[in-house]
Amino acid sequence: MNVTGCLMSGSQRLTDGCFCCSRCLGNRLFETHPECKDVFFLFRDVQDLEMLRTSRELRAHGLRVMSFIEKTVARLDQPERLEALAVELGKSHYHYNAAPKYYNYVGAEFICAVQPILKERWTTELEEAWK
Repeated sequence: MNVTGCLMSGSQRLTDGCFCCSRCLGNRLFETHPECKDVFFLFRDVQDLEMLRTSRELRAHGLRVMSFIEKTVARLDQPERLEALAVELGKSHYHYNAAPKYYNYVGAEFICAVQPILKERWTTELEEAWK
């Protein structure tokens, strides 16, 4: 199966688990890489991880991340639209001074959040496609 097919095959299940995945992604990111909080002005000074776990703002950001991922998968066969989407996201994150090194952290935490949702559908090939 090609990369596009691989990603699309799990995307509906991922969409269904979007809320859970968005919470896991944000929580784990700040637990494993607390320096990422510096990019999020709302969370910079929050030291209590429990407060972050219940944060509406963090939950909303996680849902925006999952929405972006859903749009990305839907545009895999439309390179121009996919590029425009990625450029727009890059511009907004540049504006927030999000260092590129953080993207790798988010990617790794995304994999950790998605794997349990896709359960038996998770394969090495699917993991490589998401990476």
